[in-house]
Amino acid sequence: MLFCLQTHLKFINFQNFLYEDKYEVLVLNNYLKTKNNRSYYVLSLQYKDIIIYTTTSKKINSNHILLNFAAKEKLSFYEYFKSKFYLPSYNIVELKEFKDNFFVNYFLDQHKDEKIKQLYGALFFAKSINKELRNDVNYYGIAHLIAISGYHLGLIYSIFFFIFSIIYKYFQKRFFPYRSIHFDLGIIIFIILALYFYQIGMIASYFRSFIMAILGFYFVIRAIKLLSFLHLLLAFLICVAINPSLIFSVGFFFSCLGVFYIYLFLYHFKINNIYMIILLEISVFFAMITPVLYFFPLLSFQQLFGIILTPLFVIFYPLVLFLHIINQGNLLDGILINFLNFKLFAIDFKVDFVFFISYIFLSLLSIFHRYLAIFVISINMIFYFYLGFL
Repeated sequence: MLFCLQTHLKFINFQNFLYEDKYEVLVLNNYLKTKNNRSYYVLSLQYKDIIIYTTTSKKINSNHILLNFAAKEKLSFYEYFKSKFYLPSYNIVELKEFKDNFFVNYFLDQHKDEKIKQLYGALFFAKSINKELRNDVNYYGIAHLIAISGYHLGLIYSIFFFIFSIIYKYFQKRFFPYRSIHFDLGIIIFIILALYFYQIGMIASYFRSFIMAILGFYFVIRAIKLLSFLHLLLAFLICVAINPSLIFSVGFFFSCLGVFYIYLFLYHFKINNIYMIILLEISVFFAMITPVLYFFPLLSFQQLFGIILTPLFVIFYPLVLFLHIINQGNLLDGILINFLNFKLFAIDFKVDFVFFISYIFLSLLSIFHRYLAIFVISINMIFYFYLGFL
C-alpha cells in the first residue's frame, strides 16, 4: 500500500518536473572530461530527491546554479523513477553558493588538501567525491568504509552509548535503579541518529542500516530472534516501500548484500573465538568480489588490504572523529595522502551479466546448504589467481 502511494507521488512529481521551465539545483560534482578530442564539463546536479547529469562547455565555479533542461519530452517515467538520469541543458546561470552549516565547515576547514577534504566530507557527512578519489578507494576495495552505512551507525551508536552510560549509571543508582539502561539510552541515541540522517540526507546504505537498527531494537525489546534473514527482508521491504527508487540504487544493493553475507556466515557457522571472527571478515570480503566487479570492474591485489583495513576502521573512525572535535583533524593528512596515492598493478575486469546473476542465485540457494555457501564464496578467489598469472 505504502509502495503504491509513494510510486503515485513519484509520478506526480515527474509530471510537475516536466512542466517546470527553470530549475534551481545544487552541483554535487563538476569535472572536466575529454573524449574524441573534445573537452567538456560533466555536472552532477541534485534537484529535490533526484540526481541529474548534464554537460556544458562552460566552466562552472559555483555549487548553486539555475538552468533549463532540453529534450524533457524524451524523459520517461521509468528513467525519472530511478532518480538518476541525463538531460542536456542550456542557459546556465551561476547563483550565490550554498554554504555548509557551521558544524560541517568546522570539520572540513581543518584540511587544506582538496582530496582529503572530500574524503572526510564523505566519511562524516555523505558528501559526493570526485572520480579520482573514487578510483583511489576502489584500488583498496574500501568503498563500504567511505559510504556511510551500518558500519558507521554501529560505531556512532557505541560511542554515544559509552559516553552516555557513564552519566546514566550515576543517576540510575540513585534515582531509578528499576530502569533499563539499554532501553533509555537506545531511545536517546536513535533520536541523535535520526538527526544525523536528516543532516546527511537520503543515503541508501545509511537508511537501510537505520531501519534495520530500529527493527533490531524492537526485536530485542520483544525478545524476537535478531540475526535472521527475515530481519533483513523486512528492512528491505520497508525501505523500498518508503522510497521505491531504492530498487535501482547500487549502494542500497551493496548494503543489503553485505548484510546478507554476514547473516549467511552466522547462519552456518558459530562465532565462538577470534579465529571465527577473522574468518567472517575474510568470507564477507570475498563474497562481495563478484558483485563489486560487475559494477566497478577494477581488480588489483591491493584490494586484499581491505581485509585488514576494515577491522582497523573500528579504531580509525573514532580516532579521526575525536581529532576533528578538538580541531586537530589534519594530523593524519600526510599519511592519508600517501596512502591514497599508493597504487599496485590493476586491470579492468568486467564480470559477465549471466555469471553475476548466477552468482546471486547460488548465494540465495546457499542459505539451505553450508557447502554450497563455502563454494560460492570460494569462487571469488579465482579472480586473484587469474591476476597472479598475468
